[in-house]
Amino acid sequence: MAQAPAKEKPKVEKSKGKRKESLIQDNIELPQKFKEEDRVFFGAKETWSEEKEQGIVGKMIGLAMYGSLKVTLDHLDAIIKKNAITELPLDQHLRHYLKKGLHPASANLKCISQMLIEQARHPQQTIGTQVVLMFKSIDCLRMVIQYSPAGIDNLPAYLALQIMAKMPPAFVPHMNREKQIFNLNINLQRAIKEGVPTINVRNKLAGMYLKQKCYADALFQYESILKYFLDKKPQTPNDKEKICVIHLSIGDMYKDIYNFKGEFKNGQILQNFVFRYNRDADIIIPSRTSLTPITGQVNKLTVTHLYKDLKQLTVDHYEKALSYFPKSKNQKKKSEILITLGQLYAEMGKAVDGAGRLQDSLLLLGKQRNSEEMFKVKEETLELMRNCIAKVPAGDVKEKFKSFVVKEENTLESDKMEWEEDIKKKENIRQQAEKGSSKKVL
Repeated sequence: MAQAPAKEKPKVEKSKGKRKESLIQDNIELPQKFKEEDRVFFGAKETWSEEKEQGIVGKMIGLAMYGSLKVTLDHLDAIIKKNAITELPLDQHLRHYLKKGLHPASANLKCISQMLIEQARHPQQTIGTQVVLMFKSIDCLRMVIQYSPAGIDNLPAYLALQIMAKMPPAFVPHMNREKQIFNLNINLQRAIKEGVPTINVRNKLAGMYLKQKCYADALFQYESILKYFLDKKPQTPNDKEKICVIHLSIGDMYKDIYNFKGEFKNGQILQNFVFRYNRDADIIIPSRTSLTPITGQVNKLTVTHLYKDLKQLTVDHYEKALSYFPKSKNQKKKSEILITLGQLYAEMGKAVDGAGRLQDSLLLLGKQRNSEEMFKVKEETLELMRNCIAKVPAGDVKEKFKSFVVKEENTLESDKMEWEEDIKKKENIRQQAEKGSSKKVL
């Protein structure tokens, strides 16, 4: 009788453990039977043996290639198992392999993705940690796609889709976008193989990546489109209009990155973008100017200089867009760009440039049809310009801006009065017409 409870105790604990494990498997954990996909995709793990150093000469070569900050796959594996993976060691590791070529870098990324997935599969992992590891593995797979010589690698895209399919219900919207990205990747791969221009597919892919907040991947697609049109000789008016649109899209992307909401909750996204952007700038795309790195945690102090860089890039792309902007086409959009530029220049401490762009915007607005909405835009733009002029150093330039504002204010006042009188006249005519028709009916 006394022995019965003693025998039952372990059974209860065991069943609890099993229940917890099955709960994790049902919600997130990837199936262990990734048979064919594992064999093909994770064959990259052979790079682990290639990385091993042999003897003193091997160590000397490794030190010369890596420098003092050596991060091998063994180091990364240990970091991942401690659930302490960050962008810095990954960046140092990939920099080394990118210098050797895109193929070894992609092979290492596949290997690292496997490590992350294996750690996520561990039955003792919490659901929150599993989700973080899953998303990090997807980041690595996206880099494989970006660094692929053809601009696309179908298998990593498929693996990313499989990972997203195992996420909790809250991530269903992400999974649906991932399916669309996967289909677009297939179309892009087919177009590249057939030698067909990939502009539309790349543009759609970039839009999908922006929704996923995968800014580095979106930028890669936009820059691929830009290169196609900029290298095209001769450029038609339609080509120039598309160049304008892509510059605007890139400018909007940079603006979206530095417009954080909720006290830097997207800090990891920002750090990830900076590491990838700078890595490409240093090794693959020399035409890029490196961004100021984030030192320490993401907060208002650590991102001050980085935000200046991002605003400058936004300004550069908007200015390039204006240089390609088609004449007599969508002047309202052009005016909006000029207003945005005026605000950005003012934020960057370039009051003269800001006031100049706001002045250009008001000149364009003056050519548009008067309406209540238009008057409101003009009033807001004049307010922005007055604030800008206040920061302009004393001199002829400041006085010219002041006189322009006074002239615009007077014009705005007279236009509003004329418009209101015209509205009243039309209303009176309408009322008289209604009275006349009612008398005829009587």
